[in-house]
Amino acid sequence: MKTTLLALALATGMVSSLPAAETLRLTLEPDRHALLKGSTEEVVIKIDLQAALNRKKGRRIPLNLAVVLDRSGSMTGAKIEKAKQAATQLVDQLAENDIFALISYSETAEVMVPAQKVDDKSALKRRIARIDAGGRTALHAGVTSGANQLREHFSAKRINRVILLSDGLANVGPSSTRELRQLGRELARDGIAVTTIGLGDDYNEDLMAALAEASDANYYYVKDTEKLPEIFARELGELLTIAAREVRIEVTCPDGVKPIGFIGRSEQFEGQRALVKLSHLTAGQTRALYLRCRVTEAQPEIAQVNVRYTDELDTGTEQSAAGAARVRYTADPDTAARSINAPLAAEKELILAAVTKDEALAACDAGNLALAAQKLESQARALEANLANCPVPLQAKYQAELENLREHSVQLQKGNFDASVRKQMQSESFLIRNSK
Repeated sequence: MKTTLLALALATGMVSSLPAAETLRLTLEPDRHALLKGSTEEVVIKIDLQAALNRKKGRRIPLNLAVVLDRSGSMTGAKIEKAKQAATQLVDQLAENDIFALISYSETAEVMVPAQKVDDKSALKRRIARIDAGGRTALHAGVTSGANQLREHFSAKRINRVILLSDGLANVGPSSTRELRQLGRELARDGIAVTTIGLGDDYNEDLMAALAEASDANYYYVKDTEKLPEIFARELGELLTIAAREVRIEVTCPDGVKPIGFIGRSEQFEGQRALVKLSHLTAGQTRALYLRCRVTEAQPEIAQVNVRYTDELDTGTEQSAAGAARVRYTADPDTAARSINAPLAAEKELILAAVTKDEALAACDAGNLALAAQKLESQARALEANLANCPVPLQAKYQAELENLREHSVQLQKGNFDASVRKQMQSESFLIRNSK
């Protein structure tokens, strides 16, 4: 039976490298299974990682957590009070062996709670309650201070995470998107991820998303202050159910296959090889990369993938997975055409919708709302054409994205483009591109 299943997998190009009992299952799937001999073909390969459901009972990875709260003047009133409520509720959910630090920032960053074990929650909550709003926004200093607190107790056996909340524009110290993206990359190299929470419509969403994406963390757009406690709870819930972390995906294409890049991601190939780093997968989560490549020679194996990760469901040790994407070749154009993987073609349009939104935002920023609306409507038609082939687990997300594209297109045609619309479009793109 195993031999039959392996033969079937090789024939279809779908290769899953691990049995279901393992923590991460790697599957490679091309968007067509047969290529026309003697022609140059572009192929998209889905590199799919699926984490197992939680098998541990009553055990989890300890946290090393720094909450960084904006207390600039714009946070006065309900915003700062809800932020303090959210931080207080987060403390209630931590365990004694977790590490917690609290930093607030306006013109400068202030360590309200130095990094320490959570053995006196009442004292921690009293310090949270003392935070008052006033001043400007030294966002870079706040994040840097939070990261420095994490370094005091840094451990590869802990989840090391900064949670940043801001409602305004960074206007003290380094404050460009480029500088914050670079900070995110540097922290990621040190094993620290930065989740960002943008509150209201006055913060810089490009900056906040870039910081989170560079460290492979989460970015939230929170329009309603009342939802802050819910967002903090969602973030903590993710951190408490991590199945695999420090995930390294090495992709290699053989000679005769030209890698173009990953759809919706910034990682670049150096020659025939690329390395993608993911901070983690939670139990039951699926994350996917979509590799574009150009096949110029008849290679049956068009990509090799090796994955290394820390297994947090069982041993806490490094584990690995490997697989290869394969295609076959035919002289018959009809056979090649019939080999198209329709479900994956539909899935590909979903990730392209995120790319299209980024392009539409660039057009809007340049003042060309008509072009932006045209791009969104064109991508909506592409989604609609593939709707019937969409995999069942993605149908709700697919339908929602189709509606979002149409709604944004209509609003842009009417000339309706403001900070709220921009943040919503950018948040939707972030979630799709990062498999959130």
